[in-house]
Amino acid sequence: MNDDLAEELQLFLEDMDDQLTIMESTLLDISEISLEEIDKEMINNIFRAMHTMKGNAGVFGYDLIINFAHKAENLLDFIRNDKIALNEELIELFLKIKDHSKILVDICTQNISLEDEDKENHEYLLSELSKHLEGDIKEPAPIVIEEEVENEEVVSYSIEVTLKSDFFESGMDMISIVKYLSVIGEVKSLDFITDDIPLLDELEPKKSYIKFKIEYATDESIAEIKEAFEFVQEDILLEIHLLAETVDLINDEKKEEENFEDFQIFKKPRKKKEQNKKEPKQNLKIDTSMSLRVDSSKIDILINQISEMVIANAKITEYAQGTQDNDFAEAVTIMSDMLEEIRDGVMDIRMVQVADSFSKLRRIVTDTAKTLQKEIDFEILGGETELDKTVIEKISDPLIHMLRNAVDHGIETPEVREEHNKAKKGNITLKAFPDAGNIIIQIIDDGSGIDKEYIYKKAIEKNIISGTENLSEKEIFNLLFSPGFSTAKQLSNISGRGVGMDVVKRNIEELRGDVDIQSVFGKGTTVTIRLPLTLAIIEGFLVQVGKSKYIIPLNNIQECIEFTDKAKQQFLENGYMTLRKEILPILNIAEHFDEDDLDIEGQRKNIVVVKYGSTSVGLKVDELLGEFQTVIKPLGQLFKNISAISGGTILGNGEIALIFDVQKLIEHKISKKEI
Repeated sequence: MNDDLAEELQLFLEDMDDQLTIMESTLLDISEISLEEIDKEMINNIFRAMHTMKGNAGVFGYDLIINFAHKAENLLDFIRNDKIALNEELIELFLKIKDHSKILVDICTQNISLEDEDKENHEYLLSELSKHLEGDIKEPAPIVIEEEVENEEVVSYSIEVTLKSDFFESGMDMISIVKYLSVIGEVKSLDFITDDIPLLDELEPKKSYIKFKIEYATDESIAEIKEAFEFVQEDILLEIHLLAETVDLINDEKKEEENFEDFQIFKKPRKKKEQNKKEPKQNLKIDTSMSLRVDSSKIDILINQISEMVIANAKITEYAQGTQDNDFAEAVTIMSDMLEEIRDGVMDIRMVQVADSFSKLRRIVTDTAKTLQKEIDFEILGGETELDKTVIEKISDPLIHMLRNAVDHGIETPEVREEHNKAKKGNITLKAFPDAGNIIIQIIDDGSGIDKEYIYKKAIEKNIISGTENLSEKEIFNLLFSPGFSTAKQLSNISGRGVGMDVVKRNIEELRGDVDIQSVFGKGTTVTIRLPLTLAIIEGFLVQVGKSKYIIPLNNIQECIEFTDKAKQQFLENGYMTLRKEILPILNIAEHFDEDDLDIEGQRKNIVVVKYGSTSVGLKVDELLGEFQTVIKPLGQLFKNISAISGGTILGNGEIALIFDVQKLIEHKISKKEI
């Protein structure tokens, strides 16, 4: 497959995924309201999504999708025109159609056969569509029939297509497009125009010299015809003209505006070539979106290149600081500012709203609730919050697992809820919001909560703890993340196989995040995930401890203060100091990482006050070296068990500086446990 075709196929897959998401999201919206509240536009959204999928498949000649989507589209057309009443059975059917459409996309794009369960399901869904199309149609009122006939006037067009000289290099072909046109209308004739084909000794095999003319009849609008050529619009010249014999059929101004909106040029009589042979052809106007789809791997490459530029710039900056050349130093400063703007701009491209990713989770909650015969209101808050696309992709599986847990272990059955004076319908909220350079994602339910005593006993039974420990509430809840720990009394396909939450925690920590559980028995549970905005570049603060340099993420720093003799005395006696009448625990970084403590008489010592969540700790360091644009580099297997270090970076002089994991440092100080 050549690169152009591969790119077109990737665009096809992305657009199909978008349409399937729209379809599922709208169906779920409909399922959460009464049938009387259904907005006509909701049905139109589903119809347009299915229609677009059919059109996209037509361009690639995927007949399996075309025929399936066409039948589903017909049923949707009956529903939106009030010929068939929408009910819960049909909503469930279209959810199954959406799921199967995704399978058909995979089958067609991977060029494999429809077999076994997929084939059985395909035939079942087609039979269900046929049953509704043939047996459940309501008799519409006469005026509705009259309007339908008027709106579905068959109109004839002349379509002329000129393939650009490099068309064949695009990997596309016109056969699939013509096949799709025959689905939404009738191809009456197709003639090739060979006037431009040169003599054999002048012919270049890779060039296209072909034009062709189609006489075409359809009840679709000219915009629909245009969409058939969407994937090849850059590789052809396209003209669409209304044939003279159909002009009288559409003299109604309203009809004319509907079919020819934005295409006024094609209402004018076409000039003959003899009148002006140099007149350029008038091509069909194509509306272009202001957004641009870019393969995320291309952004990754660009970010990596900018990361290397940041490191190289650090070397140049350090060199400039050691020279007396003011002009050179100024130029370096300007370059550094520009590089920072470019870096921020590229990083911003990767930031996407979590709404699309979160909306796909609604189906998980809905289906799980139906399986367990529970009634649940699922609410999404903060969908406009932005997060790095890579982080969103990697957090998807942990969120799915925790939402299933919330439905399975959290929310009670309607009968149990009523016994405990709760509403029959449980509530689960998925919430996202920014916090101090991080993103917080919470899963909140009003279910049964977590029984701390039961967890403690279970952990003893499984030899996870000895039973002699005096654990805090947080430590007890953290037992849920122990490998093999489960509170399920029986196995199911939802949860309870003794695996999962430990994997959830590990996956989140690999993203330099953390997960925390808070719960009130009988009232509900809140799972809080804290994630960094991005994984590649951060603003850091460089410090010296002994002979080593470390980076502290700037977003975690509250302030830097001098470690005075009075504060030092407090620390030696109690392990903390008093800051503005508040107790501030102090962690000696030199002692923690076994560095040489350069306690030189008269040399200033410093405390960097860091915060994670609601907890603050002071980090005792030797020198403050200032802000530093930090490219995060993984440290490999050798350092994987050092939980207080999240990565490393290369300084301008070639030295390596380790990056603090502030959360782990704070946890260590509070718990006083060794890392």
